[in-house]
Amino acid sequence: MSLLMKFRIPPPVIFLACATVMWFLPPVYSFPRYLWTIALLFVCSGAIGTLSLWQFWQAKTTVDPIALEKASQLVVSGVYRFSRNPMYLSLALLLLAWGLWLGSLSAVIFLIVFLFSITQLQIKPEEKVLEKLFGEEYRSYKQKVRRWI
Repeated sequence: MSLLMKFRIPPPVIFLACATVMWFLPPVYSFPRYLWTIALLFVCSGAIGTLSLWQFWQAKTTVDPIALEKASQLVVSGVYRFSRNPMYLSLALLLLAWGLWLGSLSAVIFLIVFLFSITQLQIKPEEKVLEKLFGEEYRSYKQKVRRWI
């Protein structure tokens, strides 16, 4: 088992770290806040996150991003037909809303750091475990559904 697989940072911690850094970043370019855009992103984030958690609960499988080997079912319906990682997509949309609320291009651009970090530190290790657990079923799902959207 690789060191990365042994010592993983939970995705909510990565999210909070990114949100905190965004708060402290010096603004490169400031722009006005469009509350309707921020609210729409916030609502979409909440809906996607809630639906994805609900589907895991319905499937009676774990949502623990650290104990991946406890996954008992591959969830491929609902929001999982459009994204293999709607929970992380939900966090990304929330960070985008946060960056827009801060009104700074540097904060919005920092979203890229979150996307890269969560992909490398969480999603890629998850994919390896899911492929081991679910084999061809997961490989087929990967062919049909994109990682993010």
